[in-house]
Amino acid sequence: MMTRFLVFFMMLAAGLALGQQPNFRGDQPRMSRSLNYGNWVGKRVLTKEFMEQVGLQGEQAKKLKADLDALDAQFTKLDEAINQAALEQAEIAKKVLSEPGASVDEVMKIIERIGKLRTDQAKLATQMLVVIRDSLTAEQRAKANELITAEGKKRMQERAVRREREEHEHKNPPGERPAVPKGW
Repeated sequence: MMTRFLVFFMMLAAGLALGQQPNFRGDQPRMSRSLNYGNWVGKRVLTKEFMEQVGLQGEQAKKLKADLDALDAQFTKLDEAINQAALEQAEIAKKVLSEPGASVDEVMKIIERIGKLRTDQAKLATQMLVVIRDSLTAEQRAKANELITAEGKKRMQERAVRREREEHEHKNPPGERPAVPKGW
């Protein structure tokens, strides 16, 4: 049971390592990858409803929140550094792409730096999950696993329904009738 719980959390951590970067105009991404926005497990664990359902309370809940907040602050700093590096990369890339023969060394160094920062974020995401794991009793982990698995399935079903609806709308835009089946 514990192994399934860890595997599930590790898959979620891997998802944290991926994210949006600012576009070339420098706009911020629509959603930050920090604990408060992108890590829905961490966000969910800190809700009053989840804590009540799992039995997290008092000092145990305060310590978990403090530990996750500390990691989230580090994660946010990394996110800001990635966004800044991505903006630098975009500026240098404009120059490199407009000047034939221009060196790409500087762009490659920035790409390496972003890669290291993303690795650091993945490590922090894993630390967040370990903090959650270590903060819960065996019974709480079992209940948390049950709740999070159910929510994950619900989210996947909602995405599938939305994707199917969007595909249907793409094939049959509003106001247009669907094609008549052959043989009618």
